[in-house]
Amino acid sequence: MTSFFSIHHTFFTALGYAVSYVEFIGTVTGLICIWLAARDHIFTWPVGLINVSCFFILFWQLQLYADMFLQVYFFATGVYGWIFWYRKQPENEPVYALESRQRWRLGGTAAVLTVITGFIISRLHTWWPGVFEHPAAYPYTDSLVAVLSVIANILLAKRIWENWLLWVIVDVVATAIYFQKGVKFLGIEYFILLIIAAMGLVKWLKSYRQQTLTAK
Repeated sequence: MTSFFSIHHTFFTALGYAVSYVEFIGTVTGLICIWLAARDHIFTWPVGLINVSCFFILFWQLQLYADMFLQVYFFATGVYGWIFWYRKQPENEPVYALESRQRWRLGGTAAVLTVITGFIISRLHTWWPGVFEHPAAYPYTDSLVAVLSVIANILLAKRIWENWLLWVIVDVVATAIYFQKGVKFLGIEYFILLIIAAMGLVKWLKSYRQQTLTAK
């Protein structure tokens, strides 16, 4: 009997593409998670925990181990974000912003981490050919997506509006990569995430500006 969490346990087929239960649940909860975050709702965190748990299982079966370990990080920050928002009561907690110096520092850190990560990813097939048979596709671009995702998730947990700007960048790049690779199902998902992230950016930036005017 095929396990419910197996990628071979098909839920439905769309345009010849078999969608497993774990992929479907992970995708839907991911979309709901971002939608709730854009609406400043605390339920974004528990839904997000379901999302990353499904993707952990999915990436493990696909041998995408870097993405698999990234879900562990997302799970940890999801727990942190849930606790932080619960204690602060989001509906009464203001939206914060980075200082100019922090933005430059964060940008520099992201650039350095992207180069380092990209270099490592691009060399995996030569260092461990028995594990990584083929060279990584778009190693530096993929690394940029991963690095910005980590930073954006931290900023989201701390209710800093610039997190949405980073998510917009991540979703634009990821959408292009997935369509380029021919993984159109994921490409469509990330295009939807791009729209939601843009809505979140507008809403949170508006809230921050209103707070600033009120403070004056």
